[in-house]
Amino acid sequence: MINTLTLNPAIDHIFYLGRLERNVTNRLRATAVSVGGKGTHVSANLKLMGTDSRAFGFTFGRNGEKILEMLGEAGVSTHFVHGEGQESRDNYLLVEEASRDCTLIAQTGPMPDDEQLSALMDVMTREIKPGDDLLLSGDVSNFRGRDIYAWILERLSHKNLRVYLDASGETLKAGITRKPFLIKPNLDELAALAGRVPTSLQEVAKAIGELDGLGIEIIAVSLGGGGSLVRAGDKLYHAAAPRVAVYNTVGCGDCYMAGLMHAFSRGFAMEDTIRYATAVAAAKAENPLSVGFEPQRARELMDSVSIALI
Repeated sequence: MINTLTLNPAIDHIFYLGRLERNVTNRLRATAVSVGGKGTHVSANLKLMGTDSRAFGFTFGRNGEKILEMLGEAGVSTHFVHGEGQESRDNYLLVEEASRDCTLIAQTGPMPDDEQLSALMDVMTREIKPGDDLLLSGDVSNFRGRDIYAWILERLSHKNLRVYLDASGETLKAGITRKPFLIKPNLDELAALAGRVPTSLQEVAKAIGELDGLGIEIIAVSLGGGGSLVRAGDKLYHAAAPRVAVYNTVGCGDCYMAGLMHAFSRGFAMEDTIRYATAVAAAKAENPLSVGFEPQRARELMDSVSIALI
């Protein structure tokens, strides 16, 4: 069973306008609302792929109730610790339709107290079964310690979970000490691990190679419109993303991760796994919301994904 953890979910408020101009009044063409938070996105996308998951995390106040409602409408099984007296955060996403630029403005979010954290660990320990998949992903700016994912994994180590980690900065550095099955850094996150900014595909490959010995089976580096570079065992795959009419790039990485988890849970071959994840991420880019994609469109795009060993 796949489990996702979102420590700081949100409500995404999406504003569509022709072009953002500074210091003048900007008129919106349309607005939309969707659930926010990387783990919640993965769970919702997995449901569209036909794969169930359990979603864990914290929610607060009326915003939190709305988050749970939206996840329920998406068919996701929720196991959140809910608190009152604070509000789960709001994120604001500006989508410029002329340039297709997407700008995210995010609140920090409320900080759970020790009792709430203990309650969440009790729920996760009870519900997550030995050998399950667990995704740890997204913002943890509402925690004092950036090692929160490593702390959680230590307490669940007896479960022998297959762990997927999508984090950044010190949270990623601490998390990889727990030897996750898969990490999915973007270029900035890989640069933080490598201590330099890779400027070519060859330099990305070299930076990935320097992570050998950490016990991470799969390293999938997302390259935006350039696709991804995936190290699996002794093989390195470059997946070129298909050309699509980009609408909203926010959430593409979460859809890619959902595609990987779906494919691994179904026993796909490695190349098929990467091809599927790349196709669903490209289909997400055509979606105006921050989560969701058209499954039929993803199937159509699979034949346009090219994968090469390098």
